[in-house]
Amino acid sequence: MNKKFVNINIEDLSENFSEISNCIKKYYPIGLTREDENYFSYSGIVALNEIINKYSEEDYYEKEWNRGFLEKLKLDFHDIAGTTAGLVPNFSGVIRLKNTLESRTELHFYKSLIGNYFTIEVLENIHLKEISHPVFGKRKTWAIENIIVSPVGEYEEVFLKVYQLITKKYKGVKFLPYVFDLYRITNLDVPYKSNNEEVTIAGAFFQKFSSYDKSITIIGDINYEIDRLKKDSDNNQNDCK
Repeated sequence: MNKKFVNINIEDLSENFSEISNCIKKYYPIGLTREDENYFSYSGIVALNEIINKYSEEDYYEKEWNRGFLEKLKLDFHDIAGTTAGLVPNFSGVIRLKNTLESRTELHFYKSLIGNYFTIEVLENIHLKEISHPVFGKRKTWAIENIIVSPVGEYEEVFLKVYQLITKKYKGVKFLPYVFDLYRITNLDVPYKSNNEEVTIAGAFFQKFSSYDKSITIIGDINYEIDRLKKDSDNNQNDCK
């Protein structure tokens, strides 16, 4: 099931998901790019950097994520590693499910540092693919065959196990379904993405290993648990920290 990206403005997002919209507007200056002299002085960007710096400190990161959470996961999964990549607004980790000389399958999980959100996806058949580059000629790059976005099929049990462990660790945490990886926010720029890269709703909360393109098949329910997010927005709940 392949999906195309859809562009959406922040006001349209507010109609159904005000909690998510408010969190994005709190931390990111909609309409400003990193080239604008006022971008990095925006109060939300300043606050975001303070949060990231706090959680990136080695002692805090070790206590909160490595020893605080990943060690518990190792009781159930042996081939697991933290993958948090420096100055990004999330913790992350990976569980290796299958590994051969030709490919590997991994479960990736992310916990945002802004807003109480997390997400999980299984990247199936990660392999090297040869492509033609207009400047560098033929080269190899990593490719993904499938992204499994909800607890279905062969990986249902492991998906639900990680889900349960995250919700047990973080009180009130909410699952951000994969549909938010398919909506790009108009005029949204974040400091940890490549220049000129359009930012999805999910991209405001997570810096992921994978990004969707038309060669990847999405398996599962892209709207998994979305009703909870709608309900919280209807009730005017906003726990964006």
